[in-house]
Parts: sequence; C-alpha cells; structure tokens
Amino acid sequence: MARKLEGGKRKIILTVLLVVLLLLTSLSAPRRMVFENPVMVGIDSKATEYVDAGLARAGAAFLLARTINAIISVFQESELQLEPGGIGVSFAVGEVLDPINDMVERFSWVMLASLTSLGIQKVLIQVGAWFSISVVLSLGLLFSLAGLWVENRVPIDLRRAGGTLVLLAVLIRFAVPVMAFLNNQVYESVLKKKHDEASALIEENIDELEKFYPSDLTASQQIQPEQDEQKEDSWLSKANDLVSNTINQGKNILDLKSKYEAIKNIVSGMFSYLVDLIVVFVINTILLPLIFLWGFLKLFRLFIGQNFGRNMEVFLENKVFPDKRLEMDTKNNSPNLGEQA
Repeated sequence: MARKLEGGKRKIILTVLLVVLLLLTSLSAPRRMVFENPVMVGIDSKATEYVDAGLARAGAAFLLARTINAIISVFQESELQLEPGGIGVSFAVGEVLDPINDMVERFSWVMLASLTSLGIQKVLIQVGAWFSISVVLSLGLLFSLAGLWVENRVPIDLRRAGGTLVLLAVLIRFAVPVMAFLNNQVYESVLKKKHDEASALIEENIDELEKFYPSDLTASQQIQPEQDEQKEDSWLSKANDLVSNTINQGKNILDLKSKYEAIKNIVSGMFSYLVDLIVVFVINTILLPLIFLWGFLKLFRLFIGQNFGRNMEVFLENKVFPDKRLEMDTKNNSPNLGEQA
C-alpha cells in the first residue's frame, strides 16, 4: 500500500513538472524568458552571421560569373579580319572562349545552388527556434503527460514517443546553429585561402580580358591602303603601295596573333580558378551541410534506438526510481516463491 501511494505521489510530481513545462512553452512571456534568453539569442545571431558571410561570398562569386559571361558575349559577336595583299585572314576570338563560357554557365548553377542552400539555412535558424519549442517540444511534453495516465490503455508507448519528440526538439533547435559554426570553422581553417586566391586571380584575369575588347582591336586591325591623289598613276607607284601595305598588314597579323595567344592563356588560367571556386563552394555550402545533417540524424537514431532506450530504463530504475525496481523484482519472483512453498 505504501509503495502504491509513493508511486501515485511520484506520478503527481511528474505531472506537475510536465504541466509547468507545457506552460513555459505555450505562454509568450515565460517562453521568451526560458527558451529565448540572451544565450539562445546569441547562438542564433552568431549562426546567422556565419550564414550571412557565406551568402556574401556566394553573391560576389555569382557576380564574377555574370561579369565573365558578359565579356565573353562581347567577344563571341566579333571576328577579327585582315586582308593583306588581297589574302583574307580571320581570327574568331569567340571560339577560344567557348570552353570558359560552358564552365561559367555551370559555375553559375553551382552558385545558385549555394545561395539556395545558405538561404534555407538562414530560414531554418529563424524558424527552427519557434518550431522546435512551440510545436515539437509541446507535443513531446503532451505525449509524455498522457503516457503517465493512459499508459496501459493505448496500443503505443506514449512516454517513449514523448521522449523521442523532446530529443527531436533539441536536435531541431541546435542542429543548424551547430552546423553553421562547424562549417565556418572548416572554411576558415581549410577553404578560405583557396577561395581568396582564386577570386583575386579571376578579377585580375577579367581586367586583362577587358584590355582586348573587340572595339579596341578593330581600330588596329583595319589598315586601309593610303590614297594619294597627287601620286603618279604608274605601275611603280602601285607596286610600292602594295608592298608597303602588305608589310604593315603582316605586322598587324603578328600583333593580333600575339593578342589571340594572350587571350587563350588568360582563358586557360581562369578555367582552373573557376574549378577551385566550384570545389570550395560545393564543399562549404552543399557537401558539409549534408554530412553534418547525416551525422545529426545518426546521433538522433542512436538516442532513440532500442539499446539506448533499454539502458536508460535500467539507469532510471536503478538510480532514480530504485523502489520501482524492487517492486518489479518482487512481482517477478513471487510465483517462484509460491511454487517452492
């Protein structure tokens, strides 16, 4: 009888505790005081700061890609033509830019995916605090409270379901801020140097490409034969003019060829730097968040696993509720005592 009264007293204490926690999660003033205190707000603010820094980096890289795309579009619409001595020579500058143009398109898609991933993380930081406390934790506490009083009247273990939801609330509340912190540490330690170097070199290459704009090249590419009406219309004069123009056009061809090779070299370097940026952003904004999310899910499954649950029950029975353990042992051993009698 005494054990039954003690069990009922324990149930009442747990009920009061769960009701108090439910009030804290439901009422705005207590919720702000307990779950939205300066420590929690500071954690969210720091995580948002890390995500905003990632958004700024991804936005700057996306602008670089659009600038490169605009320059390539100008070059692809041009074709340098010369006619030395009546022999046509053309340089299609746009053709050498086709590989980098394809890479820029793919780089733009990677940047769009990175911006989307970071935007989702920022929203989850803002929404996760409210959703984890007001919805998930409240449901977990309700299930736990119901499990105390209707434990044997429903086909599911409400107390276990409530505990699972409480753990899920903790995971939702801290998963994204912790992920943002760890991701930022990896970036600062490993990826920042590669990102800064690649971005700076791409900007230098953009400046170099702008020096070879087709408008500038066009002015130097066309050399018209000099018309001198005062010259005698003799075969010797025409021959001298032809030779002079041919020599000048030949020098111009060599100059354009050197510029053409310079553009090829710039494009080759820019290609590798874009690959470096793709690697940095894929790891920082896509791969690492997925790895961290997988780790949190594995941790959550470990917590709600059968072995963990059994170990927790044994711990609670032995350390927290030893009287309940003694009562269960007595019930289990009573039939054996009857048989011996």
